[in-house]
Amino acid sequence: MSLRNIIIGTGIVISMMTFSACSHHQSPKHKKPMNTRGKSPIYIKGAEDGCATANGDYTKDFDAFNNDMDYHKGWFAGRSYCQV
Repeated sequence: MSLRNIIIGTGIVISMMTFSACSHHQSPKHKKPMNTRGKSPIYIKGAEDGCATANGDYTKDFDAFNNDMDYHKGWFAGRSYCQV
């Protein structure tokens, strides 16, 4: 094999390794579920919806968000917790 072929082959391998390193998916910010112990069911629902929103699936109960402080706080807590 010629030196030219070795250099080209090495360049291809290095390029492939470089681009494959960029394609790894980021792991979630948190591996454990959010601690909602002692929180109301509506807070937990808000946190679940906020987390879904942070993950790209915009979810919000607008009536609860505007009228129930537990849902409102839960939604922001869930979005913040799950945001990458």
